[in-house]
Amino acid sequence: MRSEKHRERGIIIGITGGIACGKTTVSDLLAEKGAIPINADEIGHELLRADSPVINVLINAFGKEILEDTGDVSRKKLGAIVFKDKAARERLNSILHPLIIQRSRARARQLVTEDPNCIVLLDAPLLIEAGAYDTVDLIVVVTASSETQLQRTLARSIAQGRSLTESDVQARIDAQMPLTEKVTYADVVIENEGTLDALHQQVDALWAELQKRCG
Repeated sequence: MRSEKHRERGIIIGITGGIACGKTTVSDLLAEKGAIPINADEIGHELLRADSPVINVLINAFGKEILEDTGDVSRKKLGAIVFKDKAARERLNSILHPLIIQRSRARARQLVTEDPNCIVLLDAPLLIEAGAYDTVDLIVVVTASSETQLQRTLARSIAQGRSLTESDVQARIDAQMPLTEKVTYADVVIENEGTLDALHQQVDALWAELQKRCG
């Protein structure tokens, strides 16, 4: 636990991990128990809309070719650029991450200040990379093997009608901080390599611990 301030306010939990490790599933399971989720990816998607405060910055950085007819940024077109170009990826992160951190932190702080008994979940894939880990009270890292990540992402892309190739998926995995490194920042590690029942058991244990800390 990074702070004892939760005795005066609620607890902010940072949930992170690699692609297709199950971060959102863990967040959903905790939300079912009463935790309040804040999804950093959703905030990032908001910043790709035509009315985003950084839309012109994105256009200047990556060209008008990234836009849909609606004026929103196409995640598919932008992803094709940044997942294969480290410099472009770092440029995108420098544009979006400060605002993502600012907005998610503001939402979380408001919630825990208003209700000292609440548990807020910050579902943030780049929590550690963005240097935002010091803004949470507890870091949960959800892990899975690289092969599992690959197969899950391929299956998900097919279900979503995108049909990524193995090289596309591997590029996305390689673009992230290695899970072995993320784990070094963790207060709690949840291994999502087995059954859903096994995942439920780990989430149940985490929730029981959080309830004790809330006291």
